[in-house]
Amino acid sequence: MSGKQRHNVVPGVACFIFIEDKVLLIKASEAKEWKGKYTPLGGHIEKGESVIAAANREIKEESGLTVFDTKLKGIVHVSGFYGKDIMLFVTSSKSKTKEVMSGYEGELEWVKISDLDKKDILEDVRPVLKHILEMNPGDIFVGSSEFDGVDKLVSFDVKIN
Repeated sequence: MSGKQRHNVVPGVACFIFIEDKVLLIKASEAKEWKGKYTPLGGHIEKGESVIAAANREIKEESGLTVFDTKLKGIVHVSGFYGKDIMLFVTSSKSKTKEVMSGYEGELEWVKISDLDKKDILEDVRPVLKHILEMNPGDIFVGSSEFDGVDKLVSFDVKIN
């Protein structure tokens, strides 16, 4: 054994939904450890569920949206986020409508991409979104991000393949 600690990861999706020059984000509810922070929609991948099916399900559950053109954009191994380790599958989808319904997960907001700096966004969201916006069709990024055990980003290493 190489001395590296092995650990279990939870598979999850981070879903970026776009319409015009906006991206849909959710401001986490009081029930979340990261309450008040903006993140993409998302959640756990259920056993036997594909990444795209999980993304579309999470989007529907959290916003009421039926999206189209959902594509895998990247895979990030996230370590130490509130003590959790996650294998995060990042997707991108399009929406034909801005009509959403917020729920117990948090308050939904369509944010102009040019206004992202005005929002309190989890630290690894901006660089991931930047990669999505700069990628060529068919590209996928891979990498890792490490948190301090809570929500402070310690390292971020993601590259487009």
